[in-house]
Amino acid sequence: MKVTAIKCPRCGDTIYSRSRHDYRCCTCKATNIDGGLDYVKVGFITEIDPPKTLKIEVSATKEELYKDWNFSVEKFGLIKGEKE
Repeated sequence: MKVTAIKCPRCGDTIYSRSRHDYRCCTCKATNIDGGLDYVKVGFITEIDPPKTLKIEVSATKEELYKDWNFSVEKFGLIKGEKE
């Protein structure tokens, strides 16, 4: 399924929210995303450029993403990256 994600310009992580109340931060804590599949709310510190918004394909169902968040499995939601 396709999800909306953001890429942090500081650490290069790509993050996406798995569920409505899943507030995710990148590794360096400079960017965050919330809302899951219901809405997208993005935040970032003002000392960096705004993060890039991406549509990415995730090999999981909506139910799998919810369970991953709800039961703190942490398999999905963060793709470690490198700064561009």
